[in-house]
Amino acid sequence: MEKMEERVVGGASRGRSVTFPVDRSRDPRQTESVPGGEARAGLGKAASGMTWSLLGLIVAQVAQWAVMVLLSRLGTPEMVGQYALGLAVGAPVILLAGFGLRTVQVTDTGPLFSFNDYLRLRTSGMVVALLLIGVIAAFVGPAAGVVVLLVGVAKALDAVGDIYWGLFQRHERMRPIAISMISNGLISVLAVVSLLVLTGSIGWAMIGSVIGSLAGSVGYCARAAKPLTTIEPTTDVAAGGTRHGPPPDRPAALRRMARLAVVAAPLGLASGLVSLSENLPRYLAGHLLGTAALGIFAALAYIVLAANVLFAAISQLLLPRLTRLFAAGDVTAFTALTLKLILGTLCCGAVVVAVVIGAGPATVRLVYGAPYDGHAVVLILLTIAAVLRGAVFFLNTALYALRKFGNQLVASMIMVAVAGSGGYLLIPRFGLVGAAWSVIITASGDSLLKALMLKRALAKRLSTRPVQASG
Repeated sequence: MEKMEERVVGGASRGRSVTFPVDRSRDPRQTESVPGGEARAGLGKAASGMTWSLLGLIVAQVAQWAVMVLLSRLGTPEMVGQYALGLAVGAPVILLAGFGLRTVQVTDTGPLFSFNDYLRLRTSGMVVALLLIGVIAAFVGPAAGVVVLLVGVAKALDAVGDIYWGLFQRHERMRPIAISMISNGLISVLAVVSLLVLTGSIGWAMIGSVIGSLAGSVGYCARAAKPLTTIEPTTDVAAGGTRHGPPPDRPAALRRMARLAVVAAPLGLASGLVSLSENLPRYLAGHLLGTAALGIFAALAYIVLAANVLFAAISQLLLPRLTRLFAAGDVTAFTALTLKLILGTLCCGAVVVAVVIGAGPATVRLVYGAPYDGHAVVLILLTIAAVLRGAVFFLNTALYALRKFGNQLVASMIMVAVAGSGGYLLIPRFGLVGAAWSVIITASGDSLLKALMLKRALAKRLSTRPVQASG
């Protein structure tokens, strides 16, 4: 009989602790000390994973940035605005229907749920998301509606691939994730640009984005994940089942999906609201200033989007480590790592901001062209916002490691109100500069709120530590 023990980590959806059964005889990530050779092998594997992750991120972000720049150069600000509208509409819906499952999946140290549970729920959520995006697209006009729908399809495919990424991450295999990112990025940029040049239509060009996501995020990942899906648990360990029993029947699978949805729902709602707060300045800019102004803002704001993807990837890479530290009760190491991430982000960000201040006007003119000239101040402000968002990402990662999902929902509601009121007051008066300031205000408030939440959670953990009797 396999040796099992229980591990208790942070708060669940309503502040309750979640108990994960942990199989020490099989878990290679256990917190006990290991021989020096195994430790060195682990460090080498981590370094290799970091290298692959950075390579995938760099190629994917360069490819996505190239799409934005080429749309600006080969198309018009209105085309960029339609593309930005597609991203702004699709992102909150996709995240809301995605339930934040990858974070739950990676921190599920038991695991309580199988890979198929996560994949079924994510796929079902994406079907609902696309139906909602289709309804929204019908109200934004025929030209923009087609773009909104196609961008939504591409992002839904990426969201399905995200569950495969979570599987790879659980097994500390970062190379397939990097290959997926690279193939998606390269195929997308080549297909988008080719179709745009051939047709001159942003609608046809977005089909290229769908092709890239289908090939890179779903096709490659499904094939690469086959060896890992055979070693994932297929029965409900939490309910007393064995790790590799027969697959559940349909009613049992639906019940497990429902339980997983209950656990993940607060995080999904929080993720959707966070995306909504980030995109509110875009909605307001497009509504109050027009599609062309939205296109200019979106092109300049790509630095925030690129930084978000970078910070999110680093956060996902470090989330398992933070989860293990907190589960082991090592609050000191947990806090130290979190502080290093935040301070490192702020220091590196200060250097980037200084560079943008010096080279901003020339960069905007050179990269995006004449229609974007004169908006260097917007780029500088958005760069500051990107740095602040980096701090928020790492604070969120620490809270996820504590599994404080319900608290995230309350914080996200507050930030939606801040973003909406800030944009409504500033954009009509200051235009795109006001939109950039609203992004800074939202990021500042979010970082302060998450820091207070983390401080309170850690203080509570320290106060509940058992007191050792003195000799």
